[in-house]
Amino acid sequence: MTNEKKVDRVHVDKRDLEDYNKLKQKGWPFENGQNKDVFLAAMIVGYHEGGRIELKNKEGYFREEYLTDEERALIRAIAVSETGDLNILLNEEKIYSIAEEYATGGIQILKAKIFSGEYGTYAKKLESDLLRSYDKIAKNRPKLQTFEETVRLSISDLIENGETEFVEFKSSLIWDYNKNQPNKMIGMIVARAVSSFMNSEGGILLIGVGDDGRKLGLDKDLAQLQGSLDNFELHFTNVINTYLGKIARPNISLRLEKLEGKDIAVVQSKKSRRPVYLRYEGKEEFYIRSGNSSQPLGISEANLYIKDHWPDLR
Repeated sequence: MTNEKKVDRVHVDKRDLEDYNKLKQKGWPFENGQNKDVFLAAMIVGYHEGGRIELKNKEGYFREEYLTDEERALIRAIAVSETGDLNILLNEEKIYSIAEEYATGGIQILKAKIFSGEYGTYAKKLESDLLRSYDKIAKNRPKLQTFEETVRLSISDLIENGETEFVEFKSSLIWDYNKNQPNKMIGMIVARAVSSFMNSEGGILLIGVGDDGRKLGLDKDLAQLQGSLDNFELHFTNVINTYLGKIARPNISLRLEKLEGKDIAVVQSKKSRRPVYLRYEGKEEFYIRSGNSSQPLGISEANLYIKDHWPDLR
């Protein structure tokens, strides 16, 4: 499985820094603007004019997390249009490399257009056209077919794609949003989803994201754990050990990431080499992934499934 490097900074060519900064000075159109604003404008102009230039000396210009979802959509639209291949959406590093090269090609053109007074209407029309193109591309995006394709996506893309065979959202690990109080059942529900992924082809569970894709974060859970992310991870391990057994934990990874200022827990579960049972109230239950939900199998169905899914198991 290939692990693509996650982009944390967007770069410009060091030789162009003076021009980027000049466009934010008093009297220029980007006065009091952010670095990303100048970069996106240069990128749009470079793309429209066909000016794509490789960076010779990279300099970090702003953090990727400062971009909005709409701005990320614009950057992806350019990458798809440039390559003609939707698979580029699985390679975040390449997506941003294309954007950086177009910005490098566009910065001088941008300066010239600002001097001529034609930049405003020119850029707005370009941005609108590109976003409409991206919306059309997104609607026709093929469904990801494998777990390996899924794990290469960013959290933003996972949320944008919604719940699938390989992705599920859970609001919390401890807090019951319906009852507005802690509830041990929530941990069991999380463990159930994890077991279904492990009994299928693997999957990703995002904790801190509502069923509708809203980014809720982990504040409610952390308030029950002295505000400690370390305690959150420890509690997660205890949940898995309690409901799935300690033997399951090594096949499950947990990482915590920030998205729009909110903590999101990313739980990645590998396909297990043996059946994983959910132990709850003295019973054992067997779950698999079916579409975008976890489904229980009865004894006879589970026996048949296990024989087919793990033919070498003895």
